[in-house]
Amino acid sequence: MLRLVIPEEKYLKSYKEAYAEYTATGISTYGMTDSDSVDIFEKYDNYRFERNLKPDRVGADYYWLVDEQKDYFIGEITIRHRLNDALLVRGGHIGYVIRCSQWGKGYGTLMLTLALEKAKQMGLARVLITCDEKNMASARVMEKNGCVYENTITCADGSRSRRYWKAL
Repeated sequence: MLRLVIPEEKYLKSYKEAYAEYTATGISTYGMTDSDSVDIFEKYDNYRFERNLKPDRVGADYYWLVDEQKDYFIGEITIRHRLNDALLVRGGHIGYVIRCSQWGKGYGTLMLTLALEKAKQMGLARVLITCDEKNMASARVMEKNGCVYENTITCADGSRSRRYWKAL
């Protein structure tokens, strides 16, 4: 059964395998964490409870999409508690990554559907989600979830960010 869960130890081995896939591709649009150099469970707790964060960071809840029967990590999604100036340009309330070997199977759409319900339960009335201008797969995931395209803006580093809003 596929579920969105708070990260837990039993999926860590599979998460590490996904991280290896991720780094091998050279993708940098979502910051998966190297669990060999950082205690990711402590990191996730710090974000959830908004403690020990750098000044430019906001609180967030992390979830993993997993196949419970296989103890298999499929993807990670982050729901940020609020926006700051930087997140209004790139990042938004929700960021996600799907294990590279699982792309194109509908997991991104499912994971975002589940996360939007969690965001609503957290009390968010409206969420911003962004993606790189060239990441049309991510744009389709947002559109399938009823997110409304607002605009594309140029970021400080010259890249371009597509911005979508969703009322909850």
